[in-house]
Amino acid sequence: MATPATTAPDYCALLVKSKLLPAEEVDALYKRWKEERPGSDTRVDSFRRFLVARRALTDYQAALVQRGRADGFFVGGYKILDQIGKGQMGGVYKAVHNFGQVVALKVLPASKAKNSHTLGRFQREARLLTQFDHPNVVRAYQVGESGGVHYIVMEYLEGETLDEVLDRRGRLPVGEAVRLVRQALDGFQHLHERRTVHRDIKPSNLMLTPAAAEGKPDATWDATVKILDIGLGRELFDEDAPEAAIETQLTQEGSVLGTPDYLAPEQAKDARSADIRADVYSIGCVLFHCLAGRPPFPETNIMAQMLKHATEKPPALGPLVEGGVPAGFQAVMDRLLAKRPEDRYQTPAEAAAALKPYAGGGAPVAVPNILAAYKDWLESESQLAIPKAVLPAAKPAGGVPQPTKPAAAPAPVSPPRPVKPATAPAPALKTGPTPRPVAPAAPRSVPVPLPVPQRLPAPALPAEPGAEEVDVELVAEPAIESFPAPVPVHVAPPERALWPPDRRDWIMLAAGAVGVLSAVGVGYGLARLLRRKPAEEPE
Repeated sequence: MATPATTAPDYCALLVKSKLLPAEEVDALYKRWKEERPGSDTRVDSFRRFLVARRALTDYQAALVQRGRADGFFVGGYKILDQIGKGQMGGVYKAVHNFGQVVALKVLPASKAKNSHTLGRFQREARLLTQFDHPNVVRAYQVGESGGVHYIVMEYLEGETLDEVLDRRGRLPVGEAVRLVRQALDGFQHLHERRTVHRDIKPSNLMLTPAAAEGKPDATWDATVKILDIGLGRELFDEDAPEAAIETQLTQEGSVLGTPDYLAPEQAKDARSADIRADVYSIGCVLFHCLAGRPPFPETNIMAQMLKHATEKPPALGPLVEGGVPAGFQAVMDRLLAKRPEDRYQTPAEAAAALKPYAGGGAPVAVPNILAAYKDWLESESQLAIPKAVLPAAKPAGGVPQPTKPAAAPAPVSPPRPVKPATAPAPALKTGPTPRPVAPAAPRSVPVPLPVPQRLPAPALPAEPGAEEVDVELVAEPAIESFPAPVPVHVAPPERALWPPDRRDWIMLAAGAVGVLSAVGVGYGLARLLRRKPAEEPE
């Protein structure tokens, strides 16, 4: 158990042990503090405040050292600066790398990593996050493990959520709100192209960075939108996640089901069937909230709210927005919030294009600032980053296949289901071992093993006209009807020579001989007994 520091010398000893500062720097700071406070003052609180004021330590670090903590400040090559959040699976910390890059460190403690379900979900989220690279999506730089502590290194954001902005301002002008929503749609299009559905879109999951500067009007014209909490979304290309685990996650974790204020009707009915058009509906509800100051159906009863999402048309925005809305804007909103998925915009890019005429100006989207030395280290020296998986192009809503370019020179593999191209044959993205060709009319006499899904360690490839998409969600369960049923064939065993006899023959011969001799002996004994019996009878 940690022993709190009660004097400045005790604090110095813990500080040296923590390795937050070199021993010589600790001695120099202590001497300087003593010079500014002559006498016998050894109060630890005064020394701690002195260190924080000189920026030798953060307030978080200084408080932990005072409580007796001398370890846990370093994870991998990162030094913990502050705790910025605490979630269901662990903490989120502000940290700095040895090269000076400030990051957000999402940590799963060793105690929770012992739970296979928790560790599996954490690792799936890590794999998902490292596949994204877009200015409107929070980035993940690295994934690693150090001393049993698993962590994800993410982009550090300073700002406020859209939820906080709406709490303070109530509502936003049309141009300002549309500008933010279009940025979010650009980010969601990036997720869609990587086969990901977020499923929990709400104002608190949209970060605006940086926050409005002091002394300037309270507006978001300089802000860049960042999509958060993508780990709650469902990764459609994840053959490592068994279906049972996905079902458990859906039934046990309520946050995965979405937030009722912004929930698409089909997502409320069956979360697993929700595709990107459910996200389009949810971002439409967020836009409605930005303009009207409330969600489309602000019910306190969740069941009644979900029923209205499924059956009632949202109120018109004109009477709810001061000065009304531009001509044609209500038609765009009606399509965003259509009850049937097929009646909505089918992709975020399509919705963003429809909103473009109503967007205001503002600053361009800011690109994340990554120090050159840190970037070089990630690309060359870091051995902890999880390699990106092959991500096939997104499947358009409504089930219409979208062309996909095949992987470049992979191992000889092919999809579990044969794909019949509409025109000239074109190779499709390969996700499993190659099944041998089977003639439709000639069933095989030998069972054909079902292909096992494999992850191909190659980068995502852009779409190419003429190639068809393989639905990777079906890889885990190949259709049995794709392979002819095996026909049992009786094969006669080969004939064996009678000589020389083998071991089995000798055993059988010995058993037969013993049986014969036993029968002869029993018969001879009975015959002797019957002859002797008449001679022994009296006259």
